[in-house]
Amino acid sequence: MSATINSMILGASLSFCTSVTWAQSNHMPQQGSATYTGYYLNHVLSTMDMGEQGSGAVIEGFGITRNTKGQKPFDKLSVHCLFFEGARGGKYSETGSCTETDTDGDKIYLAVSTDAQTLTGGTGKYKGITGDGTFSGHPLRPPAPDTFAVILEHKVNWNMK
Repeated sequence: MSATINSMILGASLSFCTSVTWAQSNHMPQQGSATYTGYYLNHVLSTMDMGEQGSGAVIEGFGITRNTKGQKPFDKLSVHCLFFEGARGGKYSETGSCTETDTDGDKIYLAVSTDAQTLTGGTGKYKGITGDGTFSGHPLRPPAPDTFAVILEHKVNWNMK
């Protein structure tokens, strides 16, 4: 009988410790920086050929992130983006918006422009997040027509308001 009670107490203690550790690990630090990798599959929704002036495309992207240093911030997020890419006079540009969602359903909102990202807010533990960062890409072979795959290396700095 006492072995059963001791097992129950041990189980309850471990459960409590696990809950406290989980709650602490899901807290976003007030400020910091992170390096993370994003793996994305993008689908071209519409294109516009502008002859010698260039071209434009509306693109929807989906992906996941992994923090390359094993840290919690920006790790295991699912990503959804909508953006416009343009090519004019030999120059490339991109502008759009992304939402990064963690396993709790909390979101980080980003504004994206060519090689730069701005953290504009969020929900849950990310409410009040601001910051900026850069990214660079490594294109992969397109898996299907009107798609492209890319691995992006992100570097961000953030503050919580």
